[in-house]
Amino acid sequence: MTLAQTPLRKIAAEHPAALRIFDQFQIDLCHMGGKTLSEACASLHLSTDQVQEKILGLASFSKLAGDPQLLSVAQLIQRIVRVHHRRIRQDLPALSEMGIRIEANHAVRNPENIPLARLVTQLHREMFDHIGREEQVLFPFIALMEEESLLSYPTENACFRAVSTPIGRMLQDHDNVTEILEELRQRTNDFTPSRSACGTKRALFSGLKTFDADTHEHVHLENNILFPRAIALEAELTALA
Repeated sequence: MTLAQTPLRKIAAEHPAALRIFDQFQIDLCHMGGKTLSEACASLHLSTDQVQEKILGLASFSKLAGDPQLLSVAQLIQRIVRVHHRRIRQDLPALSEMGIRIEANHAVRNPENIPLARLVTQLHREMFDHIGREEQVLFPFIALMEEESLLSYPTENACFRAVSTPIGRMLQDHDNVTEILEELRQRTNDFTPSRSACGTKRALFSGLKTFDADTHEHVHLENNILFPRAIALEAELTALA
């Protein structure tokens, strides 16, 4: 099945950032979720190729291959930022926006949508803060440990005495995000929408399920590969300094 032949709700589920592209072209997911991309574009007199090109540019269509265990520290950081952090920046705003729409449109009849929307908003806020601190502070420091000579370690401008300190904060962030996702799973019956759910709610649940799986991979790369290697690298540098 080509992208043009794929239903809109399936596209939004697998690539939540597509919601913003739909909005850009005034494609209403709630009312047209069952239509394929080509059918929706035809009904609105849009160029299917133009809309499809925008969607294909999303980060979720791009994946860096290769065994992460074989990557250098710098390459592993690059993979995390280019794949997982980029997906967070593209998908979470769209998922949060879906939650807000559902709360605004259905909260009176379905009050359970209120905490659901707020959990997604909290996830959005906490993950953006988390990846910002990683990219601005922790990741550059880890990359520097791999690049610099032994004589230059530790760096004079470091704002912590050991890399385990910021890593500990990142691990706590991961635990917090995991708890939010677990509560979302419980509130959504493992991201399973009811038969009467609108297209936006179906896309939100499926998008959260995809995001949950991506977060598991993201956390694994950091908790089990990058962070232990950073701590071991620092131990080697301090022992030889």
